[in-house]
Amino acid sequence: MATKKEKITEDDTKCSVCLLIFRNPRILPCKHTFCHDCLCGVVKQHEGKSAFPCPMCRASTNTDIRITIETSERLVTQFPVDREMQSHLERRQTCLACKTESKNETATVYCMGCHEHMCTVCGETHKKYKQMRNHQLRPSETAPSSKVRDSLQELSRCPNHENENLEYICQDHDQTCCSKCAFTSHRKCDKVMLLSDVIKDNKTYEASIKEKTDMMDKALKRVSALCLELEGEPFRVTFSENKIEEQLSEIELLIDKAVHSLKGKVKKAFMKEKIDIIRSSEATLSTATAKKADIQNKKEELDGVLSHGDDLQKYMYLRNQPSSVDADAAWVIKFTQKRIVLHKTLDTNLRLRSDKIVTKTLLDNVLKEIKNLVEVKQEI
Repeated sequence: MATKKEKITEDDTKCSVCLLIFRNPRILPCKHTFCHDCLCGVVKQHEGKSAFPCPMCRASTNTDIRITIETSERLVTQFPVDREMQSHLERRQTCLACKTESKNETATVYCMGCHEHMCTVCGETHKKYKQMRNHQLRPSETAPSSKVRDSLQELSRCPNHENENLEYICQDHDQTCCSKCAFTSHRKCDKVMLLSDVIKDNKTYEASIKEKTDMMDKALKRVSALCLELEGEPFRVTFSENKIEEQLSEIELLIDKAVHSLKGKVKKAFMKEKIDIIRSSEATLSTATAKKADIQNKKEELDGVLSHGDDLQKYMYLRNQPSSVDADAAWVIKFTQKRIVLHKTLDTNLRLRSDKIVTKTLLDNVLKEIKNLVEVKQEI
């Protein structure tokens, strides 16, 4: 093989040393390819040196070690396999007719009648025979795959005679058959016709093929589109999940905002009352303190009279004092015990065993409404 080409030809598949089809092709730095064994032979010819020339372009290829008979195999193994050529050779078809004569010729055509690959010579010879003159030959690279080939052979094979092809159709029984079946099982039938004549006379045959092809194309297009959509479903699920999280965050933010507003409203209302309560409390405390001092003075006065006065003095002191002590100012205050009171509502749907109506707070209802605030639904 000379240098790399866009398309590998038959001449490119032959080694320039042995002139045979490549076996385990290895490529040199100069881009020329040779059989592994052929390259070993070339390397051995330069024993004792540290380089060898390419058999094609004479470009020198250096080796890391001195060439010997023992090291030549290892040196050649270091050169990469020509993967492109190897792949081409693996796909390459050989002529089956030449193969029976132990020849290894590359197939160039494929017979749709015989379902065989042939070289150019055998293909030309093939068309000379009357029985095979109508066989369709096509380039080997356009031959059907083995799966399609097996399917085609199965379609044209007689179900009762494995080695016979279908040639007739019995319209009495609506059965296709080979020539053996036609002259045995259907010999008494009135309408036994050649399939080729039936196909030729069938004016809807071409239309049926087009209809079937169009139907398959449309079905494939629909299913392909469905597969494409299904492949994208995990991404849509993730997107929906992220969207729901975003919406929940927005709802949470609104609820937090409402709670913050409620807290501000309650605190503001309490602070207003707090100022009035403290002012009133301070005024009352001042009055109570004065009252306490007055009572304390009178108590000390009473204690002094009782401790040091005689009966006349005690009698006259008690006679001049009021019958009671006015101490109401010290405890008429309604002391502060503020708390949040949740407004209540009747829930007629729930009843206790005693048949009493259950009362629930508005907060209970709000919490319930929040739980039932949203639901996940499919967008239309």
